[in-house]
Amino acid sequence: MLLTREELDKSSHPDPQVAEYYAKNPAQAHENDPLVVRAGMAAYTEAVLSKLGGSPTGQTVFYHDIPMRDDFSSTLKIFKPTDDRPPGALIVLCFGGGFIAGSKDQLTEIARTLVHLFGATVVNISYRLAPEWKFPYAQLDAWDSMKWIAENATGELLSADPRNGFLLGGVSAGGAITACLSRKFQEEPLKWPLTGQWLCVPSLMHKDICPEKYRELFISHDQNASAPGLTRESREMMREAAQWDASSDLRYAVNSATPLSGQPRAFFQVDGMDPLRDDALIYDEMLKEAGVETKFDFYLGCPHAHWFTMRGMEIGDRARVDCVEGFGWLLREEIKRERIVEVLGIKTWW
Repeated sequence: MLLTREELDKSSHPDPQVAEYYAKNPAQAHENDPLVVRAGMAAYTEAVLSKLGGSPTGQTVFYHDIPMRDDFSSTLKIFKPTDDRPPGALIVLCFGGGFIAGSKDQLTEIARTLVHLFGATVVNISYRLAPEWKFPYAQLDAWDSMKWIAENATGELLSADPRNGFLLGGVSAGGAITACLSRKFQEEPLKWPLTGQWLCVPSLMHKDICPEKYRELFISHDQNASAPGLTRESREMMREAAQWDASSDLRYAVNSATPLSGQPRAFFQVDGMDPLRDDALIYDEMLKEAGVETKFDFYLGCPHAHWFTMRGMEIGDRARVDCVEGFGWLLREEIKRERIVEVLGIKTWW
């Protein structure tokens, strides 16, 4: 989705709700230690989990360890229905955290909601984090997990039917991994083909590899360099910790030589104040030009992944509802927004 320079500029100005939020909750100073960032994100995730409570009626959650290519054991968090519904779609989720933080617990709320509304089996994967495990361990762990999940999709453990949909999605770093692996699976197909991808505030390119025809519109890395949530200093700390190869097609999807026309439909969620904004705007345009169906939800004046910190505010809760609605689009199954609000337990809807 291409915007004019004027529209890009407008999208980077804080929404009134965002301005109000940061007036009451000033953005924290940049943290140079990735382990401190990891601990902070873990504490936040734990707080959200405590509010969610135990597993809802009609579904179960359990953990299962699988081997990676180097015999490292990685843990899946698996959610699936316990009622008598026939096997449903298979959805795999990748957490975010700049490749230095995050866990399989981060996307628990969305996983539970997708089980409840669509009867899907949802698998939240794990992957190893930097700086202890540098690039490309995260990407390879996700790749190995996807292979295992596809091979075991219809077995007793997962009890899914990928013919009803096989989706991969993630937030931020997880969105980057999703986009890269979706391209990789064109070269090395899984047992079941992906039918859709959720690309939520993803990192997809940098200026030097942005296609020339779009480069004059690739300005968000600089325009939003000081925006709260993901500053230039934070991104540099993550890059230094992970030591990624910017020319690799495992780091940036735009490096892939596979034809975009072979990609499954894509659902984007993108923030206007995010330095990664133009990664998604341009990649969406590239996909559409290649004939790929896309859905694009755009939040003007919002910082990177704003709904994590702005739960309970209209601007945050709207994105949470949009997320579930977007998964319905990927699965070609419409769910009314009022029903999504009810299942998410949103008490006030503006």
